[in-house]
Amino acid sequence: MKIWQVFWAKSSRYPIIFLLAAAFIVGIIFWGGFNTFMEYTNRLEFCVSCHEMEQAVYQEYKKSPHYSNASGVRAVCSDCHVPKEWFPKLVRKIKASQEVYHKLIGSIDTVEKFEGKRLELAKHVWATMEANDSHECRNCHSFDAMNFEKQHPKASKTMQKAMKDGATCIDCHKGIAHKLPDMSGGYKKMYKELIQQSKDEGAKADHLTAFAVKSIYLDTDAAKKKSAAGRLMAPTSVDVVDRDGDFLKVRIHGWQQDQVDRVIYEMEGQRIFTAVLKKSAIDKIERTETIVDKDTELTWHKVNLDVWVDKADLIEDVEPMWAYSQELYTASCSVCHSKPDPAHSLANQWIGTLKAMSRFVSLDKAQLRFLQKYLQLNAKDTGGKHGHE
Repeated sequence: MKIWQVFWAKSSRYPIIFLLAAAFIVGIIFWGGFNTFMEYTNRLEFCVSCHEMEQAVYQEYKKSPHYSNASGVRAVCSDCHVPKEWFPKLVRKIKASQEVYHKLIGSIDTVEKFEGKRLELAKHVWATMEANDSHECRNCHSFDAMNFEKQHPKASKTMQKAMKDGATCIDCHKGIAHKLPDMSGGYKKMYKELIQQSKDEGAKADHLTAFAVKSIYLDTDAAKKKSAAGRLMAPTSVDVVDRDGDFLKVRIHGWQQDQVDRVIYEMEGQRIFTAVLKKSAIDKIERTETIVDKDTELTWHKVNLDVWVDKADLIEDVEPMWAYSQELYTASCSVCHSKPDPAHSLANQWIGTLKAMSRFVSLDKAQLRFLQKYLQLNAKDTGGKHGHE
């Protein structure tokens, strides 16, 4: 009894020591328990314990070299998706709380729902890996530890180039553990939104941009009869000078090379197509300036052409269109390798580059032409003419 009174006496220092010791022990137990729980949630069994993961990504993962390989080393979910360092790991676990919310509301509780979200989910993961330089990949894979001589010649060449260029793993290794999403889903959805935007705006502005190839007509009668005098390429901006019901009289601005009368280009000296004309439209072209290119000694004419078009596929706010352009580029040119900066090449060089790569992408001719013009407008020698890059 006396000992107890000594510990709890106001003048005694023992109560403080006792409380500190108790707090220390409780802290160790709490810390150990918390850390043990975090490690438990990193286990493969925990990750696939919900049917959303078990029925979709887990089945794909089991077919990947991360699950089964010649060396017998398995990388589980947390090895790729959770940092090893304690504080970043804690941050990732806190962010994962939103996954619990989506579990409760059934966001991806069927294979069909998951497939509908696959592209969106994949983009989140890819963005994280691009932002942290594929940090989790590098826990196992390191350029410094690679023996390039033992790699397949093509792989060795690609890896050494990636190391030299400062590329990150996810640039080239999308779909290494899970099935690639339908990359076209993003830009197809955005294109539908552009069509709806065009309908909502109603082509009421005086300065519009075509996001699809359009037939051009010399007058309204020809427009009603669908007797085209050429095509307006996309993306191309025009000025509205007159209106007649569902038709607009627009002014096309551009450049023509001397004696190449049936093509209007976006800029002098650049093969960036603005309009392709039939013979009937040539006489309607107005020349406002003539120059001789100092480098090529070719003569170029600055021109205007007034033609009629219908209201469809014309927009005033171009930002969604440039976002579509970037999504089209990312989806088409970043699956097999890191996509080059548009300024990596000259405007005219992009023509040959796109032609060479066209057999590797699933774009139609209109999409390829659109992508080509987007890249050309942001090329090394055009400087992002429209300021959308």
